[in-house]
Amino acid sequence: MKTSRCLFTRLFADHKKVLLGLALPCLLAACAAPSIKPAASQIDRLHSFLIVPVQAPPLEVIPDLIERRDPAYRHAQNMAMGFALPTELYQTAGGIVIAGMVSDSQAADVDALTKAPPTASGAAENAELVWTPAKAAAQKLRGLLAAENRKGELSSDYYQLPAAGDASLQHWHQAIQAWYSQNTTPIDYAAKGSYDAVIEVGIGRYRIFEGQTSLQLLIKLIDPVSRNVIARTLSESFRVDDQALASLDNGGEAFKQLISDMAVPLLRQSLGDIGLRISPQANES
Repeated sequence: MKTSRCLFTRLFADHKKVLLGLALPCLLAACAAPSIKPAASQIDRLHSFLIVPVQAPPLEVIPDLIERRDPAYRHAQNMAMGFALPTELYQTAGGIVIAGMVSDSQAADVDALTKAPPTASGAAENAELVWTPAKAAAQKLRGLLAAENRKGELSSDYYQLPAAGDASLQHWHQAIQAWYSQNTTPIDYAAKGSYDAVIEVGIGRYRIFEGQTSLQLLIKLIDPVSRNVIARTLSESFRVDDQALASLDNGGEAFKQLISDMAVPLLRQSLGDIGLRISPQANES
């Protein structure tokens, strides 16, 4: 009887994880601020853009990667119900930042996330060393704009969020939602150069869940003079692939390419939503 009860408890806990994974995308979309679409006359005057990647949340992986790389943890899970380690931020050999569990036996094998102090510009001193999905999407955006004879310059600084260095995905989601909901920006973009508009590129949901890789892209178009947000939209998609976890191996190059590929149709959709339509023939590279 005790064994049956334990099995039921374990199955119920697993189902809760699945239900949470299915419900979270809907909850995030429901909590998002309403989209804003500018008048066509506003868009027609925009030809040069500063593209600013927003600091991206860490990758969420379900089940946690520790179950894949640490047999000792799996053994402990089988022996003791509810055994869990604290969630921490760590960085893979390929520079992908993940929020997950790290055991004492594996800590030496994981590249620790460098907590460099922010510079005067607001970006971490080692920001250029860290790959992020927001930066990957921003680079693709620059290519799409160039294909339409629009000038896009990629900012060397990230838009920093207060959740920096935090391993709590809930805090990251709250910070992303707060940024996306802003109707004005606190950043003086006019001081950074002469641009018709600023495009901030943010990442909402970003994870691997049971072989399904999902990405949510958030775009804000900003008037650098008034600092007002003149357009705002989000798009999202997912890919199902049995090799999703394996894509993190070998420096995560396959995973990075997947995220870049997923970002392109989302960017096309988002730009179309705010009136910056991109030709289907436009090549982002």
